[in-house]
Amino acid sequence: MSKQNLQTLLQRLGQAVGIADLSLDEDDYCLLRLDGTLDIAVEFVEDAELVVLTARCGALGEQNREAVLQQIADANFYWTGAGGGTLSTNSREGMVYLHFRESTAHLDQARLENLLQALVMNAERWGARLAAASSAPAAYTQAAPSAAVPGGLFANRA
Repeated sequence: MSKQNLQTLLQRLGQAVGIADLSLDEDDYCLLRLDGTLDIAVEFVEDAELVVLTARCGALGEQNREAVLQQIADANFYWTGAGGGTLSTNSREGMVYLHFRESTAHLDQARLENLLQALVMNAERWGARLAAASSAPAAYTQAAPSAAVPGGLFANRA
């Protein structure tokens, strides 16, 4: 039932934003591209009945790498600088990702939309932060940002 719940929620979301056939594929995966720049992956983990939402924030450059990695670690402390998500690095790709995971058993439309809003807003903030760090002078030491608060990405249907 959990997977079917997620499929139903994705279909409703697709209708709300004008994507006719928004659904998981045969591999329980869906990829969305927002504004031609931000990719959002939606994955269903059947064994755990979870949805994993992932956004690629941007490249982890060589300039100020140590400071940026410290900022990522600080942001992950109690998820305060990532809006409730977890930041990670993919060393092979040299990229930073933001992930949210949530049980699908009782997931509702409002919660899915809030998760997606938080993912998008925080991924964009971290993307800008990564770009700034790559072009900043050495010893870039800006503190980790506070989380972006979701709201307004999807139309309010109240």
